[in-house]
Amino acid sequence: MNVRPTTTAARRDRSGQTEATAAEADRLIESLQSPDTMENPYPTYAALRDLAPVHVTSEIAYLTRYDDCLGVIRNPALGAQSPAWMDSVRPGWRDHPGLRATHESFVFRDPPDHTRLRRPVSGEFSPSKVRRLHGYITEVTDHVLDLVAEAGADGSVVDLHEVLATTLPISVIGKMLGVPPEDHPMLREPLEGLRLAADGSTRADLPVIDRAGEALISYFAGLVAERRKTPRNDIVSALAAVRDSGDGGAGGPDDRVLTQDEMLQSLTLIFSAAIESMADLLLNGTAALIEFPAQAAALRADPKLTAGAVEETLRYDAPVQGIGRIPASDLNISGVVIPAGTFVLPLLGAGNRDPDRFPDPDTFDITRSGPAPLSLSGGVHFCLGAALARLEAAVFFPALTGRFPELALAGQPVRRGFALRGFASFPVVLR
Repeated sequence: MNVRPTTTAARRDRSGQTEATAAEADRLIESLQSPDTMENPYPTYAALRDLAPVHVTSEIAYLTRYDDCLGVIRNPALGAQSPAWMDSVRPGWRDHPGLRATHESFVFRDPPDHTRLRRPVSGEFSPSKVRRLHGYITEVTDHVLDLVAEAGADGSVVDLHEVLATTLPISVIGKMLGVPPEDHPMLREPLEGLRLAADGSTRADLPVIDRAGEALISYFAGLVAERRKTPRNDIVSALAAVRDSGDGGAGGPDDRVLTQDEMLQSLTLIFSAAIESMADLLLNGTAALIEFPAQAAALRADPKLTAGAVEETLRYDAPVQGIGRIPASDLNISGVVIPAGTFVLPLLGAGNRDPDRFPDPDTFDITRSGPAPLSLSGGVHFCLGAALARLEAAVFFPALTGRFPELALAGQPVRRGFALRGFASFPVVLR
């Protein structure tokens, strides 16, 4: 996670807190990076929400209430962590291929560039287009569960993370983009390396991130070259054709033109995000269904609860815990003035457990009603793959609970990530 350096204005404004309150809030923020708290950050979120729901440190403004988080992610006046902003907080970042592959993509751009870069692919992720993949996703899910059943048939421990990371998400997004299945294994390592760029990377991580960025950009450059010679019905071919022709359709001839770098960055972003975040969502939901067996039984008994199970997974343990925004002018949030240029961090995982919006927020309840979870962001930056993520989860969770009613943990799963929350391993047995 990139943060803004200490500023005098941010130092002066401690949100009207006493020194003791500010110090305790700072301690809670610092503890979020500890292994124990990363395992379960939600009690710390709750303590911070009670103590200082809008907490401005020397570097970041943290938000923990649902309404405050929602207001920020939907506010068009707040910018993303743009390349220009990165220049001010991380000089020299452009010298790193892995950081360029991430921070020059449309997720970190504002309109009009964000609109220009996202538009050529947005139609492919519309709900109507995604629904056409239902049969394929069902077929792949059945194959994945066959692999789990085979591996665990004799009582052996199965690492569900390892199975999912190499099968369902990469198969689905690979089919959409046009990445051949035989190429999937060699892309596993760079996918995991590039994840670090969006999840609190340190200087020590840069060599891994750079190798990952170079590998994925190079791979897609080769794939684009192939599709220019032999186009297919996939997103890579469509993007290559748009760039070659400069045909922007009704928006005008230049409306959708991408440079070669922009096209490769878009492909790298879509591919990596659709795999890493999707695996996190599926495993976070599986963990909740194991922790709350009555909810798994309810889903098994009534498939109509599937949509609720997906939304509750997004709320209960979001795969994306925080999204940064940058105000161009001073920002007032619930009476707290945040100086222009401050890194504002809505903690989506905290907002999703705000008791003012979700009664009994620490309970996983697939029959819950209420506002939509914050997990897919909002406004112009609403998750491009939202419909795809919901469909994959809607196929996977009922299939998993129906196929393995006695699924149980076979040890302590290993958590990974803060901004991107998931598992590095998830051992299960089929009792």
